[in-house]
Amino acid sequence: MLLRTRLVLFALGSAFLLIILWLILHAAPDGLEHGELNQFVGRFHPLIVHFPIAFLLLVPLLELAGSVRRWNRVPDVAEFVLSLAVVSAFVAVFLGWLLAWSGGYEGTLVSRHMWGGFSLAFAVLLCFALRAWDKRVYGAALFATLLLLAWTSDKGGKLTHGETFMTRHMPGKLRFLLSVPAIPSKVQPTIEAASVASASRVSTQRPSATFFAARVAPIFENKCSNCHNAEKRKGKLRLDSFENVMRGGKDGVVVRPEDLKHSELFRRINLSPDDKDFMPTDGKPSLTPSEVKVIELWIASGASNSVPANEVRGAPPPPVVTPPALPFAGDYRPKLAMITSLEQELGLRLVPRSRNPEDGLILRTVSAPERCDDAALSRLKVVGSLIVDAELARTKVTDAGLQTLATFSNLRTVDLAHTAVTSSGVPVLARLNHLQSLNLTATAVDDAGVTALRHKPTLRRLYLFETKCTAQSDGADTSPLKAMTDCLRISIVTLPKVCVGTPCGSSDEARVGTPPRRLRYLSD
Repeated sequence: MLLRTRLVLFALGSAFLLIILWLILHAAPDGLEHGELNQFVGRFHPLIVHFPIAFLLLVPLLELAGSVRRWNRVPDVAEFVLSLAVVSAFVAVFLGWLLAWSGGYEGTLVSRHMWGGFSLAFAVLLCFALRAWDKRVYGAALFATLLLLAWTSDKGGKLTHGETFMTRHMPGKLRFLLSVPAIPSKVQPTIEAASVASASRVSTQRPSATFFAARVAPIFENKCSNCHNAEKRKGKLRLDSFENVMRGGKDGVVVRPEDLKHSELFRRINLSPDDKDFMPTDGKPSLTPSEVKVIELWIASGASNSVPANEVRGAPPPPVVTPPALPFAGDYRPKLAMITSLEQELGLRLVPRSRNPEDGLILRTVSAPERCDDAALSRLKVVGSLIVDAELARTKVTDAGLQTLATFSNLRTVDLAHTAVTSSGVPVLARLNHLQSLNLTATAVDDAGVTALRHKPTLRRLYLFETKCTAQSDGADTSPLKAMTDCLRISIVTLPKVCVGTPCGSSDEARVGTPPRRLRYLSD
């Protein structure tokens, strides 16, 4: 492209940006809605905004590819893509301003995102002008533009999905490196603390809780505060506190105590979802009939912040909140370096059970069982509380190693099949408060060694195939196959029964004490 043509395009682009700048300064978003057509056109912003993002991310890849001699025509494509990025950025920033101004948006986050979009459009135009002048300056400007793109996109994501959308699941180390503050959240109790608390938990509502705090505020927080908060005040209305609710917004007071007919908030949540005044807007989840009833009772009873919850009659019962699943173990990530070092030293594997870092680790030895012995378990004691599954079949673990294994407080599944453990060491595993499954197949244990385990309430599965244990049956039929079959069914479903001999089957070849040709376990 000729330099003169490039300068003319730069001048035209600058003139367009000056117009956008004037609009931003003189028609800034004020929390008021301005025309149906303006809102209709402005709502194309979320669609168009992805085009400059894609083009800008493609430009550096094309520039790098153009440095390869065999792809010497690629730079021409890079310039064309950069031109598309300029045009799409201009369109996106204009539609963004139009949406913010006409859609009733206001707030710090809205302003930051809008100014970020304007700055990004100017930066892309500047890159277009610099590309033919100085490649080094152009490269630095392109890099800075990508950083600005990331910052502006972050603000847009927060506008759409909330302040903590990008950082809620950020790893702790990355959060520390980037100086991102921790997100306040309810602390999950430890397993031991939770078991104590569950025994003393009272299901009644606190008498001191007000109806607004206990029933109304959670509805506003879950269904309304995404658009009506300190950072995003749509319609100049905030619903993040009692005072802000009663203050109202651009249409004045939205809640009139004891006057449902003239309470704008109550009117809007009862409109048809197709109505332009319906709340919540933009396809967000609407209030359930129970939630509408709660707000109706609150307004009818005086819209107070001090009325106790138990004094408002006729309110639907609170929604049943399923408590979050308790963590299996602590977060392993702070000890990741130690875990990696132990894996290399011992030749074992410590694998996360899931993507949840509090689901614990699986100790795997199947690739080299001969490397796992009592000494290895002793070395793993420093991370023992993080291990929830121990796959120790065919390892060199003995009764001495079980003393260490019993200190792994969060163990749930232990496989000791074909090991040298005996009835002298196995009883110590009864100390494991969360043990659910124990496999002692082909070991030297007998009835005396598993007596304590038979009556352990948490233990759901105990496998004793090819051991010295005898079958026990509570039924009248005492035949070996009948006793063995009943035992396996009970062991998997109810316990504390145990499994001996061969699993359930109808073949005449099944005999107690003979190795099973094929294990078939009954499902839960």
